[in-house]
Amino acid sequence: MILEAPVKIASANRIVVASLAEAMADELTAAAHAHRQEGWPETADGLLDQARHHRVQAIRLRAQAGAEDYMRAARPR
Repeated sequence: MILEAPVKIASANRIVVASLAEAMADELTAAAHAHRQEGWPETADGLLDQARHHRVQAIRLRAQAGAEDYMRAARPR
């Protein structure tokens, strides 16, 4: 289990970080596939767990950015 400290990220930067998390997940998934074909299923499973973690983080970051943008637009002026 990975413990992460909360980090404050600007809304626009959340989208960039989410894209990086997705790219990392893609790379981890490709590595998992290669490890599974080489006969390392336990390693592949660990890599897929990390890939899922990064995909979930990307979804959360995009949702947070969208919510912040919505709240900013909904504020009375």
